[in-house]
Amino acid sequence: MKVQARWLCCVLIFTLLFPLCASAEEFTAYDAADARRKALEPFRVCAFSTEYGDEDRDFMIRWKQPIRVFVNGSPNNADLRALDAFLMELSLRVPDLPPVTRVYVRSQANMVVNYVPMRRMGDVVPDYVDGCWGMVHFDYEDFAITNAVIGVTTDTCGQEERNGIMREEIINGLGLCNDQEDYTNSAVYQYGKSQFTVSELDWIMLNFLYSPLLNPGDRWPEAKRKLTAFYGL
Repeated sequence: MKVQARWLCCVLIFTLLFPLCASAEEFTAYDAADARRKALEPFRVCAFSTEYGDEDRDFMIRWKQPIRVFVNGSPNNADLRALDAFLMELSLRVPDLPPVTRVYVRSQANMVVNYVPMRRMGDVVPDYVDGCWGMVHFDYEDFAITNAVIGVTTDTCGQEERNGIMREEIINGLGLCNDQEDYTNSAVYQYGKSQFTVSELDWIMLNFLYSPLLNPGDRWPEAKRKLTAFYGL
């Protein structure tokens, strides 16, 4: 089975969709319990649906095996520093995520991050959609993600935004396959990017996704019941 998630950044698309996000706000919380409670609905959207591809999927998927990342194409030094820093942060901030390491032989990798010009995106990302500045395609079997291919364009935006695209595509490729519309300060906010770093909301959702409380293949009602019961939400 295959799932694809995409990040589409286009001035025309953003202009047309902007009125739809008028009710969005920044993610804030009084305490940890309030933050988890507010993160439940975005987590449902991001983990139990897809932005593009397998649109009927209503169950959770995630990685079970160690994630081995290979970098392909023509990244600059800033790209590599940002990628390595984010992989280290994932390991520290999501303790139940399988080990994430960078490898230097492509045959050893199960996640490939391609830094290429826009004209080459279709060469490196299966089922690439024209116009996307970043996209991830991944396969899963028995509710476990088995491999992922990410494309990040090198000629469409500045360094900070490119780093943000990389983080979002990796987050999508970890199993938060869709973007959410409620909170602007998130790496996976649907309509444009108010920030290019990973927010408290994103870390909560990733920790929900990889919590031992949940199992790959869980549907939302069961996942919500487990999370609310454990955290007293």
